[in-house]
Amino acid sequence: MKPKLVLAGLGHGQLEILDRIEEICKQYDVRFIGDCQTIYTGAFPQVIAGLMDSATVRSPQLEPVAKRVLSIDPIQQTVQTENGMFEYDQLVLATGAKSRGIGTPLKPMSQALLDRIESSSRVTIVGGGKAGVELAFTCARTKNVTLYAKEILPDVSVHTRKHIERLLVRTGVMVVKQAYHADASEGLLLDATGVVPVEWWAESGLAKPERFLETDEYLRHRQFTNIYVTGDMASCLNGGVDAVRSGRYVGKRLLKETSRPFRRRQSMNILLTTPGHALLTYGRFTWHGRISYYMKRWIDSRYVRHYK
Repeated sequence: MKPKLVLAGLGHGQLEILDRIEEICKQYDVRFIGDCQTIYTGAFPQVIAGLMDSATVRSPQLEPVAKRVLSIDPIQQTVQTENGMFEYDQLVLATGAKSRGIGTPLKPMSQALLDRIESSSRVTIVGGGKAGVELAFTCARTKNVTLYAKEILPDVSVHTRKHIERLLVRTGVMVVKQAYHADASEGLLLDATGVVPVEWWAESGLAKPERFLETDEYLRHRQFTNIYVTGDMASCLNGGVDAVRSGRYVGKRLLKETSRPFRRRQSMNILLTTPGHALLTYGRFTWHGRISYYMKRWIDSRYVRHYK
C-alpha cells in the first residue's frame, strides 16, 4: 500500500513538485489541495507594464480534492479543508504567508487583483522594498502613483538607493518618505510591506503565534518531520528564488534522490525600472541597465511558457 502524500497549496515550490507528479504518483497515493492555477509573482509587473499578456501558470493535471487548508492536526496527521478531512503520511505545505493588511493585499496574487490594478488610474503603494519599488515603476507608466516608504531599497548600497529614488521621481512617482497615513484621494491602496504568518499555523501547533515555521536542514518541520515546508512559510526561506529551489529540493527528497541537507544560496533578484531597464541585485552587488532587463524578460517568459 502506498503512503499517503498531501500537497497543500500552489506556491512556486509546489509547482516544482507537481512538475514531477507522474514519478511521485508511482510511489505515493497523492492528494492535492489548492487552486488549479496561480499568478507567477515574478512576472506580474511585466503584465502591468504591458510586456506580457499573462502571468498565469497552471499545475499539471491533478484534480484538487479541496481548495483551502483550514487547519492541520500534526498528531493525528490530518488536514481539515472545506471539503472535509484528509489523512497523510507525508505533507508538503506551500500555502504561503499573507500580506500585512494595509489596504489591498498583494498576496495571494490573483488575476482579479491584476485586473483591479490595470483598471485603476491612481495607485498608492506602501512599502519601499523590491516589490514596492518595481510595482511603482511599472504602474507609473500608465497611472498616477504615490509610494510611501521610509527608505527605498534598504538592502542595497546608498549610491544605488539614491539613483533609484531619483529615477522614481523622474518617472512621475510621488515618493513620500514616511509611514503611510490614510488619504481619501489615494486611489487603489496596495500593500507591499512584506508578509506575515497566517493564524492557522499557530492554531494547529505548527508555529508560535505570529512566527513563521521553523524547519530543520532538510526543510522538514522541526517537531513533525513528516511535514515539509516550502516558500515563504518557512523562517529560513525568502523570496521567489528560494521558493522554487525549495520545491525542487523537496521533490528530490520525496523521490529519495538526495539525502543531503538543503543548501541556501545567495539569491539574484531583478526588478523592472524605467522602460528597457532593470536593476539586478546579488547580495551587495547591483547592476542597472539593459542587460538586466533582457535577463528578466527571458527568465520570466521561459517560466510562464513552461507552466502554461
